[in-house]
Amino acid sequence: MRDRRETWSTPYLSYIGFGLVVMTVMVNLIFKWGIEQRWDMGSLMLLSLANALLLLFTLVWGIFGVLEFAMLRKQRYRIKLRAGRGAIDPEEQEKQIRILKRSMIINISYIVILLCQLGYVILNWDEIDI
Repeated sequence: MRDRRETWSTPYLSYIGFGLVVMTVMVNLIFKWGIEQRWDMGSLMLLSLANALLLLFTLVWGIFGVLEFAMLRKQRYRIKLRAGRGAIDPEEQEKQIRILKRSMIINISYIVILLCQLGYVILNWDEIDI
């Protein structure tokens, strides 16, 4: 059975955010491909709406990514504090810090991708109809 501290450091919100980003990119690519293939206007309007809503929802989901980053930093501080007081042995501290580093890398990469998406939205604001 997994330790509670190990499940706290699993970046579930970042995983969901990655899924949203992938789904948004797929809808955007299908929309652009539909324009090239000259699909009917109704389908293109629905894809445009889905693309815009997914972009908006993904950017709003970024708030959870930032909150998760703050939570992971707080957990890292707690681990170092407990290790300084001698509440956990150095081997256990090493294991927890390693798990936490992996989670931080996943979370930071999600935030970087989210910032790239924000740049895309800003640069293509006239193309995105919400």
